[in-house]
Amino acid sequence: MAIHLDVSQTRLHFVLQSAYRVLAMIWLVKAFWGWATLVGAIGPGIHVFQANFDPEMVMNVIFAILDLIAGVALWMSWRWGAGVWFLIATAFGFSALTLSTALTDKLLALISLILVTAHLLRIFFIRAQPEKRLTIV
Repeated sequence: MAIHLDVSQTRLHFVLQSAYRVLAMIWLVKAFWGWATLVGAIGPGIHVFQANFDPEMVMNVIFAILDLIAGVALWMSWRWGAGVWFLIATAFGFSALTLSTALTDKLLALISLILVTAHLLRIFFIRAQPEKRLTIV
């Protein structure tokens, strides 16, 4: 049994899907930027025989993989895609604010947390509408 929110009742299905697609493109660019940093195309890269890894490099490895998953899930408009993106963006925001020393990472973390907050507000205002119906399947 699953509970699905009927998006077509709000007449914002196209707008919501377009917003998710734009967000997916942004997140895929972020993922490819992370991979370019890891392979050394735009940064020092990662070396196989490196003994100690700084927290920023470990964060780049983890989020390069997770950002691809979140971007594809948002692009495919899967029901769980927004939830996966929400968890990954929140984890990135808090980990980059606490672990990273680069100003650009902290700025990207703040932008990501602002997007997460906007997503939560959107969910709150759509579900607060009395004409919204939940269907149990």
